[in-house]
Amino acid sequence: MKKIFPTCCLILLPFLVHAEYLIYGKVTDQQDRPIPFVNVGFVGTSIGTVSSMEGEFRLYFVEMPNLSIPLRISSMGFEPIEVMLTEESIGELMHFQLKENLIQLQEAVVKSGALHTKTYGNEDEKTAIKTNLAISTQPGMNLGSEIGRKFRLGDGPNYVSSLKFFVAFNNFDSLMIRVNFYELESGKPTNVLNTKPILRLVANHKNGWVTFDLEDENLVLSGTIVASIEWVGASKRGNAFGLNISMPAVFQTHYYKYGAQNSWKVFPNMSSSMVLVVERED
Repeated sequence: MKKIFPTCCLILLPFLVHAEYLIYGKVTDQQDRPIPFVNVGFVGTSIGTVSSMEGEFRLYFVEMPNLSIPLRISSMGFEPIEVMLTEESIGELMHFQLKENLIQLQEAVVKSGALHTKTYGNEDEKTAIKTNLAISTQPGMNLGSEIGRKFRLGDGPNYVSSLKFFVAFNNFDSLMIRVNFYELESGKPTNVLNTKPILRLVANHKNGWVTFDLEDENLVLSGTIVASIEWVGASKRGNAFGLNISMPAVFQTHYYKYGAQNSWKVFPNMSSSMVLVVERED
């Protein structure tokens, strides 16, 4: 027995050291219908995720989370909420209801007959730097991470045709990507310019260019904007998904938001391999 007891302690020790705390719940609308792809996370931190198709989410912690930071729940088309959790909330199913808000629809713009296709962005396929969005060992803990790139479109209407980005590596069977377009304020992305979510499924794509046709979104943009790729879902099998990053990339700007409710980080003279195609008059 003296020889067995220390061995048992060694076997049990990893389970004691890696005990986890869990925050989990469901997000619905006021009619109790689940809301998919809701951003859930602690404000200004990398701790966040995105709800499933059933509106469910899970956040894992090795240590007790900092409960002095509010948990923010937000989704396009709904009023965001922030709540302060307590220790009693940990491990208990939580239910959040979001109230719908009225979105001002973008005015319809009739295209003229003399439009030209113009391509903006970075088409570099071989970069020394890759960024992995799927860093956590826990499922879904990095969902809501986002990569953005600045585009100077100039004045006048630009009718968005497509957006493409280069996948450096991916071993998920499928990915769900949300495309966002932002205004810039004080050098950082702020208000979302698209009036409805733009979601696309990427299936069985290990590397290379992914192109999203955006003609049917009827997006008309102008000036300097940021286009982004947000990772909001993935198959159960897989643990790595990364994009190309060019550096140096003179006069270009790279934006990165690690976590569903984190703040944007700005990296000058860097660029993701991302290309925006528009139609415009000149």
